Amino acid sequence: MVERIRAVAGVGDGVLVGIGDDAAVLEDGLVVSSDMLVDGVHFRRDALGAREIGARAAAVNLSDLAAMAARPICLIASLGLPEGFHPIDELTAGLASHGVALAGGDLSRAAVLTIAVMALGRAERPVLRSGGRPGDVLAVTGTLGGQAVSGYTAPVTPRLEEGAQLAGVARAMIDLSDGIAVDAPRLGRASGCGARVWLERLPRAPGGEDYELLAALPPGVALPPWLTAVGELTDGDAVELLDVAGVPVELSGWDHFR
Repeated sequence: MVERIRAVAGVGDGVLVGIGDDAAVLEDGLVVSSDMLVDGVHFRRDALGAREIGARAAAVNLSDLAAMAARPICLIASLGLPEGFHPIDELTAGLASHGVALAGGDLSRAAVLTIAVMALGRAERPVLRSGGRPGDVLAVTGTLGGQAVSGYTAPVTPRLEEGAQLAGVARAMIDLSDGIAVDAPRLGRASGCGARVWLERLPRAPGGEDYELLAALPPGVALPPWLTAVGELTDGDAVELLDVAGVPVELSGWDHFR
């Protein structure tokens, strides 16, 4: 779907990185991300309160900035509100709960609760998906799988500080919100590489974070304690997810249209 859109979208003046990365990069280091959350697709109102929904909508976008090693400037939110939706103050508080200003947006009536957020940030040295090289170490922040274990009710925290610290260190980076089975191949393809991930090395969560980062770093670089090496980029284009015995495992991640 994204490839079909990119084929006809083009790139305008002042756009340095367009469709296909975690966020767009414009002149002067401006980084822009946009995501939409829809009730019944990305969350369920019977499982999450309005504040948690707002926090999640902001986190999705801020995590994309983190993957570009950008620091946030502000958020813009457009809200489609169904008939009888009252906790707008709680929803707004959730959007602002990560300490990033909500600077504007739009309101409309909608059949189901719909939240479209744009995050603006700035990066002196943006990290793209495309800079990895064969032999690079693949490493993840934090722990993975907590949202699935908790039924998508646990708090979410975008890795903004960690992403910014990887500027000038990581050769490539991607947000892992769609799952490592989807996002590791994306990073590999963008870098013109294959990838090998050892599943037993993945730091697992009993509950909690899901908006983690996958970074490709030069071999021999000392990893900070909040990064865990889980694999490597390889020659070719094959992507292998291996169990403890080295046997390939078939896994699927999030797909909006499956």
